[in-house]
Amino acid sequence: MKYNIEYKTLCSKGLLRKINQDNFWCIGEFLESKNDGLTSPIIGVTDSKSTPAFAVFDGMGGEQQGEIAAYIAAECFDFVYNKGFKSDIGQFLDTVCREMNGAICKHIKEQHLSSCGTTAAILMFGKTDVYICNIGDSRIYRFSENKLTQISCDHNESDIFSRKPSLTQYLGIPETEFVIEPFITKAPYKNGDKYLICSDGLTDMVTEEEIIKTMAEAANQSDCAEELLNKALEAGGYDNITLIVCELRKNSIYN
Repeated sequence: MKYNIEYKTLCSKGLLRKINQDNFWCIGEFLESKNDGLTSPIIGVTDSKSTPAFAVFDGMGGEQQGEIAAYIAAECFDFVYNKGFKSDIGQFLDTVCREMNGAICKHIKEQHLSSCGTTAAILMFGKTDVYICNIGDSRIYRFSENKLTQISCDHNESDIFSRKPSLTQYLGIPETEFVIEPFITKAPYKNGDKYLICSDGLTDMVTEEEIIKTMAEAANQSDCAEELLNKALEAGGYDNITLIVCELRKNSIYN
């Protein structure tokens, strides 16, 4: 059975940040390293037989070039993805995380930076299963049968002296110091499932209850993405906001 995957990608600098440190990969499209977010949304339809992928990268480091780390991750993902798959999707995701990490570490060394890094949250659709991969705290949610489930794993630890927990995993860690361990899993998908991939510029501003309400009431993935972005901006838009909403629709020609 073939499924169509309808998607919409939005990326906003937010209301307070001077630069955008987020990036993404959406069916081969991503932003340049220096950008103010998307000037217009990316919207389209692909199919499950093409093994499509979607990813969000949230750069960190302030003056230490977090936006460069996010760009390097997107560019590296693009290169490795377009080389094709020599193994299964799960193995590909592990490989591409290590390639992205190595590319960022190389940049840190060449530019003599103390550090810079990025999170990664990736969805790939196989013929019957969706593959989930993340490192850091950018999240992936599934909305199915009016139930919202976080299907990514937050890599952070509580810190009583900080408002936001520190990350225990991210891209940009030299493997001589710490071996990255991306969270990778898979699950079957079905007609009508919606998936949300987002940076914490959304989840820090919009509650899960608001996400559930929006995803339940939106007529389609396009309306859903726009409404979620608007809610984050209305709540203050303190951070960069990147989100991708995907919705699965059964293709009747292949039923």
